[in-house]
Amino acid sequence: MAGLHVSKLELKDMRVVIFGSGTAGTGIADQVRDAIATDSGISKEDAAKQIWCIDKPGLLLKSQGDNLTPAQLAFARADSEWEGKNHGDLFEVIRQVKPHVLVGTSTKPGSFTREIVTEMASHVDHPIIFPLSNPTRLHEASPEDLTKWTKGKALIATGSPFPPVKYDGKEKVIAECNNSTCFPGIGLGCVLSQSKLLSDKMLVAAVKALAAQSPVLRDLDSALLPDVIDVREISVHIATAVIKVSVEEGLATVKDIPTDDADLEEWIREQMWDPVYRPLKLVDSAVADRNARGEMGVAGSK
Repeated sequence: MAGLHVSKLELKDMRVVIFGSGTAGTGIADQVRDAIATDSGISKEDAAKQIWCIDKPGLLLKSQGDNLTPAQLAFARADSEWEGKNHGDLFEVIRQVKPHVLVGTSTKPGSFTREIVTEMASHVDHPIIFPLSNPTRLHEASPEDLTKWTKGKALIATGSPFPPVKYDGKEKVIAECNNSTCFPGIGLGCVLSQSKLLSDKMLVAAVKALAAQSPVLRDLDSALLPDVIDVREISVHIATAVIKVSVEEGLATVKDIPTDDADLEEWIREQMWDPVYRPLKLVDSAVADRNARGEMGVAGSK
């Protein structure tokens, strides 16, 4: 979502290619489709048309029928769209689709080649590329290569931690793409509002709130995602967005939730657990009492 802000692109106009359509790839496709549908007010079927999923046989096509899983079937393209075209080749799919986003969940190392990446970069100002396969040895491309091949324009997040990349005298921070900065705020919002359920609209609100905290919005050489060290403050903003939608959709069961943003944030902060512990003091065992030695209740101890 932060990448879309940088690219000045709306969800309704985004084209996504997902390379690797197992459970991880189709799970991502599901979330992207639901976000497009919710944000754009269109059906999930129409939203799925903005996503091209590729697996071992190539691009998923309806004619593959029984060979597709139920999750893959939702993203299978009409064969007529690819008549006379090489749908088994990632480069050709990139050339035809001209995607804004390329996601790798293939566990096929090096599959995002220079030819593929430069082709993608020739059609969009800021190619959004996520090589997410784990562990590191299975990533589809290194952030260093992606940065070099796109002349520093790529917006990159990876499935494993990578060091910053140096390019053109600057240092670009590479974000690790995981849910650790988003899920705490989603859970907090649901718990405090005692929401009946977690809706698609609440999830989209959470992702937008997270994207609004992205460092790259202030500095193009910064990471796409905020650092997990700031997760408490990030969670306040995400919980605020989640609670507001929960109330809007009639799902919140807690009464008298503040409607003003500042008051709502304060209401959330007051109910967050603060992990503060009593200070510990080192005491020599020779002068320590039974309580300090952990012997209270032990028969025969003095």
